[in-house]
Amino acid sequence: MSKPVPVPTPLEKRTAIDEVLGVFRHVPPSKTLDHLGRFLSTWSGTDKSLMTVQYSSKTIVGILLFLQGIRTRLNLSTAGKTPSGVAPLTSLADIIGDARILFRIWGLLPMIQWLISLERSPPPTKLLLQIERIQAWSMVAYCPMEALAYLGYHKVLNISEHRQNWLWKHALRLWLLYVVLQFVHIFENNRLLRLRAKALERSRGHPKPHPSKKTSEEVVPLTEEQQVTRRMWDELQERKNALVTNFWIYVGYLPPSVHWAVPSGVMAESWVGFFGAIAAIGGMVTSWKATA
Repeated sequence: MSKPVPVPTPLEKRTAIDEVLGVFRHVPPSKTLDHLGRFLSTWSGTDKSLMTVQYSSKTIVGILLFLQGIRTRLNLSTAGKTPSGVAPLTSLADIIGDARILFRIWGLLPMIQWLISLERSPPPTKLLLQIERIQAWSMVAYCPMEALAYLGYHKVLNISEHRQNWLWKHALRLWLLYVVLQFVHIFENNRLLRLRAKALERSRGHPKPHPSKKTSEEVVPLTEEQQVTRRMWDELQERKNALVTNFWIYVGYLPPSVHWAVPSGVMAESWVGFFGAIAAIGGMVTSWKATA
């Protein structure tokens, strides 16, 4: 007969080393920390977080230079002096921008997946289908052009500076095409959403309002039919909110995209940072909700 396996007993006394190494036993589990981990474990979550830091840094640099200019005009500072925070913030923005391009180097693969899924599960209207086809094909061309220009810039590939500039210029014009088409996509989706809302109003009417926490009246429970109606209206509201967020994301993308597509540029880097930060924050909100 075999001997019974001894059951481990909890330690009766914790040593100083246990207290130091096991300090996190006093930290309760956090749903927010779990959510943050899920958010940053996605490509979109990481990219939009880095993008927020990148373009916020550019914006802060612009503000610092603007304030320095005011101080100089008021003879409160030496002319030509650069604020101490400009150099590190500019370097941070450049490093992050470089890293984000590197992370996109395999971006062609999801674009091909997108084209495949479009033909198997097309959007509800012909216009949306054609828009997404053009967008997907523009990204199929954009991704390798950006990757080649990036690798040439870093001397990984032997590509002349003239050829690099050509690749950057045309890649960024393809990105501008994508951004402009996204506005048409948003407006078409909004049109469909309005039609859906009108049809739902005719067929089911509006749901009873959600009970207010401030009212002392007895809450009458909703019937099953009313619950279904409310869920349908709530779903439409969620889709509308997503469209509004998407609209502001591309309002942020559009001015920098025009700036990059024009060889001489059309705005200062601080404005690129400002609009880029709008797009980044909107993208973060979308990714955060998607990983809830």
